[in-house]
Amino acid sequence: MNTAIYGILGVLAFSYYKRKKSKVSVYYVKSILGNYNGIMIPLIGVFIKESERGNQKLLNHELIHWEQYKREGLIMIPNYIVENLRNGYDKNPYEIESRVNENDYCKYNYTECVRSGISNTISNPNFRK
Repeated sequence: MNTAIYGILGVLAFSYYKRKKSKVSVYYVKSILGNYNGIMIPLIGVFIKESERGNQKLLNHELIHWEQYKREGLIMIPNYIVENLRNGYDKNPYEIESRVNENDYCKYNYTECVRSGISNTISNPNFRK
């Protein structure tokens, strides 16, 4: 076997271990690329902007993404991308599932709700710009 295959097997083994781990790592950071307030990165954990430290609804949103990753493994990444390309961010089933704290309108029109400040999860006029 060549080293690329060993590398892939190592990543898959680490992914399996990390997603089966009972507790996710949460990191608070100064900023996140793309004007996001939170993001879940498979294999690593959840990142929340420091300014959103007390925002439990945002944390819950990202933790649901972690549960999706635990459920599907690394296949979630291409599936998420395909759903984004097919349906757009607001209509992406992964995102809709994670918007449990939003009303029905905001579940399907999230970007508008976040920018206008009526989202329950976050308010960010520069969201997704």
